Amino acid sequence: KSQTDPHHPSNYTQAGLEITFRPHDKNFKNPKQMHANSKPFFGSSMLGATEVGLRRDSWKWENCFRSSKRMQGQSLQNPCFDIHYNSRLEGQNYAPNQNLPYALVVTVRAKSMVDFYDQIVRKYTAILEPLRPMVEVPIQI
Repeated sequence: KSQTDPHHPSNYTQAGLEITFRPHDKNFKNPKQMHANSKPFFGSSMLGATEVGLRRDSWKWENCFRSSKRMQGQSLQNPCFDIHYNSRLEGQNYAPNQNLPYALVVTVRAKSMVDFYDQIVRKYTAILEPLRPMVEVPIQI
């Protein structure tokens, strides 16, 4: 969660994340491009959008994003989310010393692949960590 700025109600949070989705690591509009083409995932396209548009449609300064997209598996190759940390103080750009802690949870479903989970776990064994509950919830039977 982001710190709030009580002195600037129109700029109520001091930090936010700008998230870019790149579905295919080999798709480039031109050869001089540094990163693969992006595709809107949260809100409308952010390319060329104004600050007002980013606030309204893309939730630039919000603490929590949620979105769902259906895509063909063949349109994805090494997809990724680029996460950029934006911060401000009293409505102006600001570079604080502390980081903004965040969590990214992604759910992927492939109905036609019976062993999809097992394939992912094998491929990314050194990277993925299972989510472990921090609070015990008693269940009565």
